[in-house]
Amino acid sequence: MTSLSPAYPGRLVVSLDRLDYNFTLSAVNVTEPNANLTGAPLVLGQAGAIDGESFYVTSTYASYPYNDYPSLGLIDNTLRAYMKDGQWLTNTSTVQSGGTMSWYTTSLYTQVAPEIFTALKTPFATHALLAVYGISDLWSLCPFSGAYAQTNLIFNVSGDATTPPPPYLGFDIEQCYAVLVNIIPVAPPRA
Repeated sequence: MTSLSPAYPGRLVVSLDRLDYNFTLSAVNVTEPNANLTGAPLVLGQAGAIDGESFYVTSTYASYPYNDYPSLGLIDNTLRAYMKDGQWLTNTSTVQSGGTMSWYTTSLYTQVAPEIFTALKTPFATHALLAVYGISDLWSLCPFSGAYAQTNLIFNVSGDATTPPPPYLGFDIEQCYAVLVNIIPVAPPRA
C-alpha cells in the first residue's frame, strides 16, 4: 500500500505487510549521533519461561549478547523469529503503549500472532522501518534494572508517563531515548 503518512507529513511512504527476505532489527538513536548507519543490533533477550513456553523481549545485543534467533520474518503483518536451524516456533505478542515488544515460543499449542506490524519504506531512509499499528516513530530503548538488566525496546514510552513512574514498569522513563527501528536484510528472498 502506498500512502502519505501522518508521521512523515508530505512524504510518500510505502507500507508493506510482507517481506520476501529474512532480516534482523537495529535501533537508530534519533536524539544523539550514531556509531554507524544501521544502528544498535536488536535480539530476543530473555524474559522468563514456564513448562513448555519461553518468553523474550526485544533487547540490544550489547545488553544481552546472545542471538539464538538470528533472523526474523514479516508475514501477513506478523513478526516471526527463526532459530539458527531455520525452525519457526516464535512470534511476537501484542504491543501496547508503554510496553515492550515481546515474543513467545511454544510447541504445545498454536497461538495466532497479532497482525499489527508493517515495514515502511520511505525516500529518506536507507532501510525499511519497523512500524506497529502503522507507527514507526514511537519506539524507545529503555534500560531495565534488576539482576539481569537489559536495554529493551518500548513502544510509546510516554504512554506510561507519570511522575514518579510506577515501579511495575521496571525502567525509568527519564533514561529512555527515542529510536527508529531499521529492518536489515540478512538472507536472500524466500522462494
